[in-house]
Amino acid sequence: MSNLKSRIRNVGFISTRLAGTDGVSLEAEKWTQVLEAEGFRCYYFAGELDRDPDRSYLEPLAHFSHPEILEIHNVCFGKRKRRRSVTRKIQDIKHVLKNELYRFIKKFDIGLLVIENALTIPVNVPLGVALTELIAETDMPTVAHHHDFYWERDRFAHNAISDYLNMAFPPVLPSIRHVVINSFADEQLSLRTGISARIIPNVMDFEHPPPPVDEYAADVRQDLGVADDELLILQPTRVVQRKGIEHAIELIHRLKMKAKLVISHASGDGAMTMKHGCGNIQI
Repeated sequence: MSNLKSRIRNVGFISTRLAGTDGVSLEAEKWTQVLEAEGFRCYYFAGELDRDPDRSYLEPLAHFSHPEILEIHNVCFGKRKRRRSVTRKIQDIKHVLKNELYRFIKKFDIGLLVIENALTIPVNVPLGVALTELIAETDMPTVAHHHDFYWERDRFAHNAISDYLNMAFPPVLPSIRHVVINSFADEQLSLRTGISARIIPNVMDFEHPPPPVDEYAADVRQDLGVADDELLILQPTRVVQRKGIEHAIELIHRLKMKAKLVISHASGDGAMTMKHGCGNIQI
């Protein structure tokens, strides 16, 4: 890393959203902490941001919930053929996004890109295409951090944009190094694309425990219906098949202790789920 630091000082994180408590945003923040501890400076480009404004570049069209992006999504998935006007719209928005990405790189003198899931799952097709073209045009060193691929979600299986999926989700370019979060993703990526990736799992910083319970959190067990003599087991995910809820249930069963499993988010598939809830399963 010391050799990298001698050539690159500023790192640009790019995603559809870098805000809140979704997995991509949380893991990007952990990467930021590691990189800045090594002497790099991190900057952010997304359609929603809660980072330092002085290091942020907000572009609403990068967000998956932007009306024009949602319109593209709705006419590209669940269909076999796309209209010529849809192709034109994808290209028009791609040009806007690519220009903004170039401005972001110039403004903050970015030397390394870290793409958080925007080249992985096609919730914003023009952004993925714009990034792919920018990286091809600049040969910029890039880390593509993949959290979940489109082939892992049933709703992307039937689509009218296989050309764009093959091009940009993810792209095969010499300056990109690919990172996945588990061995299954690594195997599937290699099988489907021939890409070799590095596995960096999502982790928790156990060396720095959370702060003591404050007044706001003091009654959380009561609010969630967890008795004083019960273990509170938290699974901070949505209730979707690929999150492996059954493994948490099996783990609690093997503990043979009175426990309650709390799943922090509602059912629904990823970024297109705009509302969150909280459910619990008593074991």
